[in-house]
Amino acid sequence: MPGAEQAVIEAFRRGEAVDGPAIAEYEQRFGEYHGTQSATATSYGRMAFYYILRALDLEPGSEIIFPALTFWVIPEIARRAGLKPVFVDVDPSTFNIDPEKIEERVTTRTRAIVPTHLYGQPCDMNAILPIAEKHNLVVIEDCAQAAGARYRGRLVGTFGAASIFSFQMLKGINTYGGGMAVTNDALIGARVRELAAREPPQSRGELLKRFGTGLVARALVSPKGFTFWGFPMQAIASLFGHYDLSRFVWEKIRSLQPFPKSYHRRYSNAQAILGLRALANLDKFNTRSRAHALTLTRGLADSRSVLTPKVIDGAEHVYYQYCVYISDPERAGRRAIRRGVDFETTHVDVCSTMPLFKEFAVHCPGAEETAQALQLPVYSRLRDSDVELTSQIDQLVLRINNRVRSAEYLFPAPAEIRLFRRLDRGVSGRRSDLDRRRRDVWCRFAGLATDHSGRSDWRFSRGSDLFLCRS
Repeated sequence: MPGAEQAVIEAFRRGEAVDGPAIAEYEQRFGEYHGTQSATATSYGRMAFYYILRALDLEPGSEIIFPALTFWVIPEIARRAGLKPVFVDVDPSTFNIDPEKIEERVTTRTRAIVPTHLYGQPCDMNAILPIAEKHNLVVIEDCAQAAGARYRGRLVGTFGAASIFSFQMLKGINTYGGGMAVTNDALIGARVRELAAREPPQSRGELLKRFGTGLVARALVSPKGFTFWGFPMQAIASLFGHYDLSRFVWEKIRSLQPFPKSYHRRYSNAQAILGLRALANLDKFNTRSRAHALTLTRGLADSRSVLTPKVIDGAEHVYYQYCVYISDPERAGRRAIRRGVDFETTHVDVCSTMPLFKEFAVHCPGAEETAQALQLPVYSRLRDSDVELTSQIDQLVLRINNRVRSAEYLFPAPAEIRLFRRLDRGVSGRRSDLDRRRRDVWCRFAGLATDHSGRSDWRFSRGSDLFLCRS
C-alpha cells in the first residue's frame, strides 16, 4: 500500500513502534467493521485461538471438532491447551468441513467446533449452526484466510461465540504477523484481553527484524521477484521432475510444547498502523481478487480436464487461494512453470493423516483427495494483464495436457455424468472404471449426479488422461 512503509518508519522515529494509539484504534475499527463488541489484537492468529480456549475454561480432555483439512497449528494449539482434536472429513469440492459428517463424530465429551473458512470460502453455516445448537457446542470460527468474506450477506467471524483472524504475510490483511480475537461475548472478550495484556511487548530489535524479513519475503514472492528468482529456479527444477520448492519456506511441523518465545508477545503499534490501512482497503482488495478469479474461471470454462472452484450458495468467496483439480497435476505444473506461471501445490495440511496427530488419526477420504488440487495466482496485487496472460497460458498448458484429438460419446440416458475413465494413449476401446470413490468426488464437485449402473461406449482415435463425460 502506498505510504505504508513510510508510516511505519515515522512510528519508529516518534518512539511509537512498540506501543501507541494505533493498537486501540485498530481493534476498535476491526470490531466496528464486523459489528462485534470486542476485538483484541494478538501476536499471532493462533494465539488468539489459544486465548479464546483459555477464556472458555473447557474441562481438560474435552473434544473439539476440526476439519481434517486445516493448518496443523490450530489443532496443535488445542492439544497444547489440554483438549482433544477430533477430525471431520471435508467436502473436496469446497475444501470446507462437510456438515453431513459432523454429527457422527460428536460424543458426550465434545464441547466445541471450529469451522475453518478455507481458502477464502465461507463454510455452510446454515447447516453447521443447528448441529452446534443441538449438541450445545461452542462455535469458534477460523477466519485466518477469509477476512471480508460473507455468507448470505453476513461477514464471516460473526456467526459463532468467537472467531480468529490472521495477519501473516499473503493474508487479506498483512501486518507481518499478528492476529485478532473477535467476540460478542463480554466475558470471553474481557478474559482474552486480560491474557493478551499479560504478554511482554516486542522489543524494538524484534520489530526491526520482523519488518526487515517480511519486506524481503514480500519482495521475493511479488510478480517481479518471481520473475527473477522463483521462475528460473523452478523452471530448471521442472526439467528433472516434480519438485515443490516452496515447501522449504513453510513452517516446520512440530510439537508446540513449549510455545516459541515469539508467541508470548504483544501486538505492536507499528503493525497496527499497517492494519488500519489494510482494513480500509480490504473490500477493494477482495473485489480485485474475485475479478481475477472470474477471469480464470471464464478462461478455463471450456477445458474438460480442469474443475474450477465451486462456490456454495450464498457465499462471497475472497479467493485467498484459487484451487483447481487438473488431470495429471504434476505434469501440468511442470509445463506451466516453464511458461512463467506457478501452479502451486496447496499448503494446508491433512491433519487426520499427520504423524503429529497419530493418536487422533481417522480416515478422511475427502480431505485426502484435496492433496491433488493445485492453486493458481489471483491475488489482488496482480495486474489485470497478468491475470489475462495467466489464463491464456493455463489454457495452453491444459490443451497440451489433454492430448485429445477426437471422441464420440453414446450415452444410455441424458443429463447425468456416466463415467470417468482413463484410456491408454493410442488404444481404442473400453477400459475399466476409475475407483468409484474418486469418480463420485469429482461428480459431486461438478454438482451432477452419478450412475453406477449405466453403460457407455467410447471410441477414440487418440486419447489419454482423465475425461469428464456428459451428455
